[in-house]
Amino acid sequence: MLNQILATTIKDLKLMRNDLSALVLLFMMPLVFILLMSLALANLFDGGEGSPVTIMLVNEDQGAIGAQVFADLKHADGFTMMTTWEDEPLTRAQAEALIIDRSQPIAVVIPAGFSEAVSAAVFGESSNAPSGEIILMSDPALPIQVLGPVQGAMSGLSQQAASQAIAPQGMALLLDTIEQQGGSIPGEAREHSLEVITEGNASDGPLVSLNIQSPAGMQTVRRPNAVEQNVPGYTLFGVFFITQMLAGSMMEEQRSGTFRRLLTAPVPRWALLLGKLLAFFLINLIQIVLMFAVGIFVLPLFGAPALGLGEHPLALIPVAIAVSLSANGLGLLIAALSRTAEQANGMALLFILPMAVLGGVMAPRFIMPPALQTIGLASPHTWALQGFQDVIMRGANFSGIMLETTVLLLFAFVFFSLALWRLRWV
Repeated sequence: MLNQILATTIKDLKLMRNDLSALVLLFMMPLVFILLMSLALANLFDGGEGSPVTIMLVNEDQGAIGAQVFADLKHADGFTMMTTWEDEPLTRAQAEALIIDRSQPIAVVIPAGFSEAVSAAVFGESSNAPSGEIILMSDPALPIQVLGPVQGAMSGLSQQAASQAIAPQGMALLLDTIEQQGGSIPGEAREHSLEVITEGNASDGPLVSLNIQSPAGMQTVRRPNAVEQNVPGYTLFGVFFITQMLAGSMMEEQRSGTFRRLLTAPVPRWALLLGKLLAFFLINLIQIVLMFAVGIFVLPLFGAPALGLGEHPLALIPVAIAVSLSANGLGLLIAALSRTAEQANGMALLFILPMAVLGGVMAPRFIMPPALQTIGLASPHTWALQGFQDVIMRGANFSGIMLETTVLLLFAFVFFSLALWRLRWV
């Protein structure tokens, strides 16, 4: 019995040795996945002082209170603050541009007149004077789970900094009052001055308020919930698994000789290939529709929020078509590069998983190191997910997803061109 078991084992090992490429891919896939996920989430779990989310910090105010708030926020523990761009102080226009092109997700802007507004709130004649306002600018697609903690931290830190900055003015007010009263301070003036020194605020409201807004021209429909964040991402993850099915089907037809027999028919090769790819293309579109339908109709039955489709839901169609073409092109390329079904399956996973990680399906791209964010632009997942989010969360119409659709079609063209160049027809 033992000899039979060993003989069977040795036989299978020899068979595996005959297809070393598939064996190498079997080991490469988890190694690459572990490497990329570890690098992508390094900022999230490194335990350092920096936050995985970089916050741009802009100071447009010329007053002492604004300068104090800027300095305190710049050195705030637990956050990575960005105050310069190309070795120059970061401006509001630059911060807006970086958010619009998705290079950075969030900015804190101390606007001009902030110091005067805080002083007026404390020392003005009216106790109802408006407080100083700080602008918290963010990408509309930034999840509330990320924006909320940043909002709370920035509000508390700016309030504390403003209180510390206003204290010297409160002391000056106290001394002036003493001089004006000839050394004696009426009870009302004493109470007012001490409140300024100890609390930094003699008005009825807080010294600092946060105004959350999006960059000009970047519409905010609503902050994404878990469904709106996950359904588009994992739909894309599933869409690209068509590459395994397509490549495996091509390998099987080559092995069985089916494709060779089809080539004897009086039909052009391109027509045969188009007919085969059309079936997988339609499967992709049905898959996208089904996954979105689950988000709209099924998940609410279990208490989850419904998937919203934005103000221009028809703009999702070009993105869906373009990403389906891209997935089919990649599947054909894998088939062209593979010699066996095992190689095709391994190579498909080797392409799909890294592309999904770098494209933001597994983890948001804005928490990744800058180098990985740049590399992620080479993944069709990046552009497809961005296109879906533009429509669903940013209210984009057809013109708003033109860039993403064009890039996805370019991916499809490159994949198909390389595949046709390498494809073995028989």
